[in-house]
Amino acid sequence: MNLRSTFPFRQLLSATVAVLTLTAAPFAFAQTPAAPAAPTGSDYVVMKPTGPGAPASVKQGVLITGMQGSRVMVKEGAGEAGYEVAGIQEVGKAAPPEFAQAQQLIEAGDFAKAAPLIKGIADKFKGLPIYWAQDSTNMLGSLYLNLDKVSEAEAAISSYETAYRGTATSGASAAKARLAAAKGRFAEAKALASSVVAGALSRKTVTRAESQIFGQGYFVLGQCAENEGKLPEAMENYARTVAVFYHERSVVAQAQKRIDELRKKGVTTP
Repeated sequence: MNLRSTFPFRQLLSATVAVLTLTAAPFAFAQTPAAPAAPTGSDYVVMKPTGPGAPASVKQGVLITGMQGSRVMVKEGAGEAGYEVAGIQEVGKAAPPEFAQAQQLIEAGDFAKAAPLIKGIADKFKGLPIYWAQDSTNMLGSLYLNLDKVSEAEAAISSYETAYRGTATSGASAAKARLAAAKGRFAEAKALASSVVAGALSRKTVTRAESQIFGQGYFVLGQCAENEGKLPEAMENYARTVAVFYHERSVVAQAQKRIDELRKKGVTTP
């Protein structure tokens, strides 16, 4: 899932701040790549090859029921078996309906109702190597921070880091930056967020997952700038979350809220 910038960021940002709506999307991200062919409505699991030159085995027409530790639980016929995630190359499973329902609630700013839906998905599927499971596990910490539930957020962020160890380094750093800001440790938050977004604006292509991470990073930089009294800089960073790196919707909603408040004070971008 890639995007390509076709015009200078500064021009984009100036145009965006004039509108600043959650639905404004200056870039067109590519859609999630289609999964390998499988029977309609079924789950599938692609196992890693057992040796050099060996083909990958595919289990089709199965039901992925959840995660137990590091094992993907798969129902095949009348039986159920667990497969270590380390031995799996890819899985295919449609996102549960609660995922879309939570997204709608987040867009409406109803984080309190979205949180239990996302928690239900994370509790059952955290560690599953598919975008909606990882998104949900990562998003839970953000939702708790939006609800000022710092201890719950800290636990959720730790759980995310453990479940996706090795693939969640940047995402965990972004989450920790948000956590540090929530605790008032702005120097720590700024250092973490600055590291997360380093080089983001010069990238020609950005994946959906990277967009989520960069959006969180710029939101934290906006919070840090506000704390320092640098309101135009804060506005600029919030606008980057809303208009450029907008795939972490719970953070986008919070950034838009801060933009609206700053605009009431007559703040503009530098």
